[in-house]
Amino acid sequence: MCVLSYEAKDTGYPAGLMADCMNHTTTLSEETKRSVSVVLVIPTTNFLLPYQDVRCKLDDTACVTKYFKFQGKVTQVLISGYLVATFSPLLRSVIAQYLKMKRNVLVLDVFPVLVRSYPLAARLTKPLGQLLGQLLASLTHKGLSSSRLEMVGASLGAHIASHAAVEYYRLTGQRPARVTGLDPAGPCFRNLPKKARLHADVAEKVDVVHTNIDGFGIAEPLGDVDFYVNGGEFQPAIKGDFILPCFQLCSHIRAGFYFLLAHTNPDQFIAVGCDSVAEVRHGNCFGGKIKTNVLWPRTNFNQTGIFYLPTDAVSPYYLGLNGLKKRKYGVNEYLLSSCPDEDIIL
Repeated sequence: MCVLSYEAKDTGYPAGLMADCMNHTTTLSEETKRSVSVVLVIPTTNFLLPYQDVRCKLDDTACVTKYFKFQGKVTQVLISGYLVATFSPLLRSVIAQYLKMKRNVLVLDVFPVLVRSYPLAARLTKPLGQLLGQLLASLTHKGLSSSRLEMVGASLGAHIASHAAVEYYRLTGQRPARVTGLDPAGPCFRNLPKKARLHADVAEKVDVVHTNIDGFGIAEPLGDVDFYVNGGEFQPAIKGDFILPCFQLCSHIRAGFYFLLAHTNPDQFIAVGCDSVAEVRHGNCFGGKIKTNVLWPRTNFNQTGIFYLPTDAVSPYYLGLNGLKKRKYGVNEYLLSSCPDEDIIL
């Protein structure tokens, strides 16, 4: 039943969703550049309102330094993805975690610029990243240390973070301490050269979480450490005794939930080293001596490479030491039961 016969020319290996759309150079007008802003999240002593937002233009370093003290503190830059505003509940939850860690929290407000067709939004990642990199370079002259600069980008935000880090290095000769990509966007980026998207050279440490590699994410390893959660393509989900389909968008945004929960369970998201993306897709990583690593914040960058990260289907998702045993997905095993490519004849 898995055999499909169709008299047509073989179109080759599938390229994935919207693989090519970066065939134009896109820039921002001076007016748009002046409109782009960052949000500084400042803790308060008000119990009912524990923090406040302060908005600063990207060219206004005085505004940032008025509220941020860089000495002895990590500055955490957060960049969301396509059509995600700064008031997103998930983003706010991540912000709260970083405030508990006593970090400066700076959020690039990408929504006003990226709220347009996706291919155009993808082309805007480079000019947005360059503007952010210029701000961070200016702040370096005001006390910001590259060794205390970390960035987290989700989806398109991962590539914005990459371009920001490259621009920061061009202007300062220094690399940020860490860049984390949460299911970096694949559409429009899959066929680009390494330097045109997130890659391991942009920071001293680069880690990546993959949760939807053939849909909205990207299959290729991009960092020093790449976590492929449940194989990286579809994430399991159960509500009561019912399977909830968690396909493209659901799996894509799940990277943020894993990342958030890893903050409060820092040693529980245990991953197993794997030889290749082909093997990690199906969790074939348990033969021989097992190499392990853990998802943020205690990722071991001395253990680089590809890692298979199994999870449960319900929150808080982590398996702890049970993740070191090869297992099935349970009721979501059907996600691995698609017809093999060799059974499809075109």
